[in-house]
Amino acid sequence: MSEKNASPAAGGPGRPTDEAKTEAILDAGRALMFAGRFANASMDQIADAAGVSKVTLYKRFGDKTGLTEAMIRGQAASMTAMIHAANRDAPTLRDQLRNFGVTLSAFLLSERFYHVDAMLTALRRDQPGATRRFFEAGPGTMRSELMAILGAAADREELAIDDIKLAAEDLLSLWRGFKEVELRFSARETLGSEELEAHVDHAIDVFFRAYRAQG
Repeated sequence: MSEKNASPAAGGPGRPTDEAKTEAILDAGRALMFAGRFANASMDQIADAAGVSKVTLYKRFGDKTGLTEAMIRGQAASMTAMIHAANRDAPTLRDQLRNFGVTLSAFLLSERFYHVDAMLTALRRDQPGATRRFFEAGPGTMRSELMAILGAAADREELAIDDIKLAAEDLLSLWRGFKEVELRFSARETLGSEELEAHVDHAIDVFFRAYRAQG
């Protein structure tokens, strides 16, 4: 029996989750999201793109909101893993922040993020109650990760910070900067790697002038 025609009870209760099918659904959802087609895609279309039955799709994620949250959470987890790996041997706070900023900004200042933002705008109109969960799954997670780095630096007295959350939000805002506005209006091309790194470094310089401990 094919996956498309499988009974939802196939395999019986307690059957282990088929991770390959779960990843296929997430991959299909991300492909649609980054192409700007997820918001208008039906669950049937998502299931077809993933090569699974609609029963499997609903069983794994419940509904489209659940799938959206899982995709956002997965994107944040992927970036967090990259940052942790890069920072494992980072010798200085600047190196840690640079690794974080380059990883995050490469996504935020990309065409892919433009489509994600457009999708969230559409979903916010239709499902306003779900957007808080989307925030916690994505931006909230990244803010918490940055707060942990800044908090540790403040404990080492490298930074003078009264409000860790506000400081993290300041740096995140610097990394997004006006370049995001230019990209949104197609007023500039996507940043190359050298320009992206220079943008991240400049933001860190400004941040350090505000928060670097004196003495």
